[in-house]
Amino acid sequence: MESFSSWVAGSGQAILPLIGACVVLLAWALARRGSMRQYVGRITLDTALAATGLVACALTYGFPSMSFAGVDAELVPRVWAGLLVALAIVRLVRVFARKDSPDPEAGRLDKVLLLMALLVLKIIGITWVGYFVSAGLFVFVCGFLLGYRDLPRLALVAGGWVAFSYFVFYRLLSVPLPTGILLAAVLRR
Repeated sequence: MESFSSWVAGSGQAILPLIGACVVLLAWALARRGSMRQYVGRITLDTALAATGLVACALTYGFPSMSFAGVDAELVPRVWAGLLVALAIVRLVRVFARKDSPDPEAGRLDKVLLLMALLVLKIIGITWVGYFVSAGLFVFVCGFLLGYRDLPRLALVAGGWVAFSYFVFYRLLSVPLPTGILLAAVLRR
């Protein structure tokens, strides 16, 4: 497991997201040509969510070892990633059982792919700038991309999420969230 952790902390940070993207593209290509053509958007989205969760979970093995009160820094990202994978699988099962409605005629797949890319950047960003900075930026940019243009309110929501994460996970549950390589270097000076 130690060699996998070393690989994830190095070149795995670029390779794992690329593998996830290839899986999503393969699912999209297969869904477009098969009998599930009318569900191609849902299949692509749910496959992307599952792949993102799996990649996020794998990337936590590259986190520096930090533990406090028996809780490791990987716990929170792994819980979120596990929930994301589980919910995506449930949605995929519903689609393949044809219990979900087909895709609408027109959609904005570009926004979906942009948000997925943003999520991958957030996951990679945790390693470099830490959980709090990457989570705050992620919430802010996601809100902006989804059409919310009230920037002060977006900043308040993003800051509220960071404050919530800090107080619940760091203070209340004593989960040491990653501070990131760059942020740790700046704070040490």
